[in-house]
Amino acid sequence: MNHSTLEIFIQVAETQSVTQAAKRLGRAQSNITTRIQQLEEELAVELFVRGNKKMVLSPAGVQFLSYA
Repeated sequence: MNHSTLEIFIQVAETQSVTQAAKRLGRAQSNITTRIQQLEEELAVELFVRGNKKMVLSPAGVQFLSYA
C-alpha cells in the first residue's frame, strides 16, 4: 500500500463513486477499481458495500478511513 492507493481509497469513500473519484484524480475508472480491489485483498477485508452506482463504506472501511 502506498500514498496513491490511500488517496484513491479516500476519494472513493468521499464521493461514494468510482467514476467521480476517477475524475477528481485524473485516472481511468478501471485503475481506481483495480487499486481498490488490490487494497481489499491486501487487507483481507471488504472496504466497500457495492450497490447500484454507489460504493458505501463497510464497517471495516469506516474503521480503515479513520486511520487513512
